[in-house]
Amino acid sequence: MDWFCDINWFAIHAKRFREAVAASIVETLGVEIFLPMVKVECMGHEVIKVSARPLFPSYFFGRFIPATFLEAVESARGVLHVIKSGTCPIPVDEQVVQEIRNRVEADGLIRFQRHEFRAGDRVSIQEGPCVGMMGKVEAEPDDRRRVAILLETLWNARVLIEKRWLEVEAA
Repeated sequence: MDWFCDINWFAIHAKRFREAVAASIVETLGVEIFLPMVKVECMGHEVIKVSARPLFPSYFFGRFIPATFLEAVESARGVLHVIKSGTCPIPVDEQVVQEIRNRVEADGLIRFQRHEFRAGDRVSIQEGPCVGMMGKVEAEPDDRRRVAILLETLWNARVLIEKRWLEVEAA
C-alpha cells in the first residue's frame, strides 16, 4: 500500500451547493484543493444572469497523503466522503487534474467554446419554449448569442433562438 503513503489527487464528494465551503475547510487542514468553476449564463426575466458554478457539482479535488489526511478530510464540515473503491481512496491521475487546470482562465473560470453553427446545420432544441423541436440553421445574427432557424414542426416557422439551447444533430 505504498500509494497510501504517497501524495496524490483525490475526488472529494461534498454536500450539494456547499462545495466552496467544504473546499475551504479542507484547505485549512493543509491540503491543496482544486474546485474548478465554470461560467454559466442563465436567462432571467429578460436579463442574462452570469454566475460561476462548480464544473463537477458536489465534487472538488484534494491533493494529500491518505495515511495522514484521509480521516481529517472525511470529517471536515461539508464533506460527505473521499471517492473510494471499498475502503481504498481512488487517486485521480495528475494529468487529469492538470488538463482541467489548463482550461482555467485568468478570472479563475473555465469557459466552454460555443459551437459555431453554419447555415443548413440540422439542430434539435434542448431548452426553452420550443424544446424537443427540430430545425435547420438559416443565419446567425450579429449578437452572436442567437441563431435564426427554420422549424420543421411548425409549418416551417422562422424563429430566433438562444445558441445555448441548441444541439447539432448527427448527419
